[in-house]
Amino acid sequence: MIDWSVKPPGDQKKGLQAKKEDVIIDYILQYYESERNFRPVLELARSPFYEDLLLTVHDFYFCIWKTSLRDYEAPIFRSSYTQNGSNTCGAFSPTRPGVIFITKTTGIDIWDFVD
Repeated sequence: MIDWSVKPPGDQKKGLQAKKEDVIIDYILQYYESERNFRPVLELARSPFYEDLLLTVHDFYFCIWKTSLRDYEAPIFRSSYTQNGSNTCGAFSPTRPGVIFITKTTGIDIWDFVD
């Protein structure tokens, strides 16, 4: 999670005299680390109903993250491994909260967390 908003420039002299370890990067808000994969995350989507829910789709599983839990650095849900193919994309439903679509090389999975 990165803050891309424009910040006023700081004191130039102070920045030159500060040690490298004293400099705090203020645009990174939260850093999440997942298992290493063969390639980068395939999809990153925010829920249209819950602003603090993120969906990440990986090669053989997907995760749901709750960003408002600052001290919790693991996904709140991690799916089991995909059988008979790999994931290609994913999205939250635009009309039903709790429904996620995961496309695979062999078809589509629809997950309904409310039902």
